[in-house]
Amino acid sequence: MEKVNKVIITIFLVIAAFQAHAQESINGIWLTEEGNSKVEIYQKGDKSFGKVVWLEQPTDQNGNPVTDRNNPNKDLRNRQVLGIDMLKDLQYRNGKWYGKIYAPKRGLELDVVLVGLGKEKLELNVSYRGFTRKQTWTRSTL
Repeated sequence: MEKVNKVIITIFLVIAAFQAHAQESINGIWLTEEGNSKVEIYQKGDKSFGKVVWLEQPTDQNGNPVTDRNNPNKDLRNRQVLGIDMLKDLQYRNGKWYGKIYAPKRGLELDVVLVGLGKEKLELNVSYRGFTRKQTWTRSTL
């Protein structure tokens, strides 16, 4: 009986270690598919988030920081896009991360499922009103 308990505990620890490693593997800086922004994915508590850390064009034609002008909340339209969390509440289940993604260009928050494609690629499946769009992000640096 004691050997069985040790085996069960060992299996549990291996599974827990694998899941913890899988969750951490998406942390880091990612270049979006369009190549016009970079998002840093980080963990906070038991969820992950993704903050905009670089924009190809961080200012508008007048030299002012790009703002979240399409946000449905009028109070947030003057906040800078650089620095906002565009990925929210990502939770790991069965090899995928489920959460929300905010699209500043459209002012929409959408469902997203992320799947790691090795260490250097991240596939995002973004869903809205029954339609799903797939995009691939590439690991990057600042």
